Amino acid sequence: MSITVAMALLNSEAKVSGVAHFVYFALGAALAFSVLEALATFGFRKPLESEPDTVTALGVSLSLVSVSASTTVAWACAHFVGGTAAWPLTSFLVSVVYLVVAGGELAAADRAKSPSARGEPAGDGSGRGGP
Repeated sequence: MSITVAMALLNSEAKVSGVAHFVYFALGAALAFSVLEALATFGFRKPLESEPDTVTALGVSLSLVSVSASTTVAWACAHFVGGTAAWPLTSFLVSVVYLVVAGGELAAADRAKSPSARGEPAGDGSGRGGP
């Protein structure tokens, strides 16, 4: 959703004719995913762990934050950068902001689960492990 809104904002704000900007847009987004995937997998050496369904469901319900943040970045790039440079920059930043904030949403969803659902022993929640 965010990447589609980003392209619509760029079409209305950046005022670039031709088709090369669409290629730049795709390359910017692809670069963002490649960089973040490399970072998350320690240089493609460690597979990513999947989240439990309950965490994913709660994280998705929080997506208003990630969509809003990435859409705001798209508008800012389209409005303040403009031109050809805005196309790859916008798609790169929208992808990075969306993925990072969505990761934060999933982390918040994971923290919202009860300790027993996370596999932690029930206790006072202090994390001190003792009296």
